[in-house]
Amino acid sequence: MDKEKYIEVEVPVRQDAQWFKQLRAKTAEQGVNVKWQNGHFHITVAFITDHPQFANLFLPMTHSVAWKVGPFLTFDKVDAFTTRSGQLILYLTSTNPTPEFMDMVRRIREEFKAVGCEFSSDFKLHVTLGRVEASQISLDALQRLLAQVTIPAFTFQLLKVNTLYYPSHEVYNIKDMYPDEQTAQNAYEERKRQAFRNAGSNFQLFADPDM
Repeated sequence: MDKEKYIEVEVPVRQDAQWFKQLRAKTAEQGVNVKWQNGHFHITVAFITDHPQFANLFLPMTHSVAWKVGPFLTFDKVDAFTTRSGQLILYLTSTNPTPEFMDMVRRIREEFKAVGCEFSSDFKLHVTLGRVEASQISLDALQRLLAQVTIPAFTFQLLKVNTLYYPSHEVYNIKDMYPDEQTAQNAYEERKRQAFRNAGSNFQLFADPDM
């Protein structure tokens, strides 16, 4: 059995954003000790608990996100949930995710399942902001506290999908997406030219591994 891995989409949350400052101030004011996420904000698309030893996990990621335009996603809510271990998670989410984003999530999960991967849970759209021990406050009380924080709707274009080892968070694979169709097409054509150059004069060797 290889190391467990997880797939994430990077989200460029700013820790100095006004709503985030307000959130930290409000929880501190109420005496809630939060272990805040120290950067590296992301949406976990899938947590891979098992996969065949022979599976090439670069291939499903290539099929699902290579040469694609990064989806936009509007965030507009902070909330909390309880993990299986009983810890409380403060998170940022979108109440109306775009079809493009949800399609990307579907593609990724389907491609990894197709090579025999198993996931620990269904997809839940959330960006972890912090963690609270359940002994401090109930989930209901924490959710009421979070409802006092005003979150203005803001939109990001999501441009990077990573596969990482768990629990070390060592990067296994990175896939960049593109801001528009033309940039994606240009990058795709350049990759084909590079594959052709690498093949040299033996045309039987010419095969774009990302096709």
